[in-house]
Amino acid sequence: MADPRVICMCGMDLGYRIAEFLLSTGVEAAFVVNRGETTREWYRTPLELGINSISHRDAAAWKPDLIITAYYHRILRSSVFDLPPLGAWNIHLGDAERYRGAYPSIRALINGDATYGVTLHRIDKGIDTGDILEKLFFPIPPGSTGRDLYYLMVGKGVELFRGQWEHLLSGEALNMTRPQNGLKAETMLRKELTHRLHPDEEFINKVRALTFPPFPPPYFVCSGRRYVVIEDPEDRSTR
Repeated sequence: MADPRVICMCGMDLGYRIAEFLLSTGVEAAFVVNRGETTREWYRTPLELGINSISHRDAAAWKPDLIITAYYHRILRSSVFDLPPLGAWNIHLGDAERYRGAYPSIRALINGDATYGVTLHRIDKGIDTGDILEKLFFPIPPGSTGRDLYYLMVGKGVELFRGQWEHLLSGEALNMTRPQNGLKAETMLRKELTHRLHPDEEFINKVRALTFPPFPPPYFVCSGRRYVVIEDPEDRSTR
């Protein structure tokens, strides 16, 4: 296929780096960026690259040969992901056969996982359930925080994508996939994440006793990092 047209639906650091790579290849590409996305202190957005940005509803009319999603927040309909002859593919920043949906890295850290994986898979009607082209696993450094793992998995996601780019562009990837086993997979939606923790009673009692302005606030140490516990004076939801 000569000069395939690529649509990249993307956002945040992963989307920025994938868009940056696609621009460097000279491929004919258009980009759909997460609605309302702006630059924040801790991440970049593809919009910083001066890309050819189109709306989600115009994606099908652009008649892409290949669709890539990279940290894109919307679920695609079959009328979109069935359209490109070279397939529609998602870079999932988690092991799709274990953690599907939102916040896979947060779940891995909460579960105490020692290794982590990122997945490149076809898009189907499910949430991260499509046939797998490739996965890339790596160790989670001891003491990693959510931010540490976030930047690490973004880099590995880009590495995975770049390694499979020629297969995607040539169409060979369509014959290189395998179905997911789904034996351990769990799916989380964005609205399901809670920030409320449930520590043991001893910890709670110490926080109650020491969260008192005349004294320094209570703290704990994790892998050499000090975390301070303070009361939110504006939160009266639990009183």
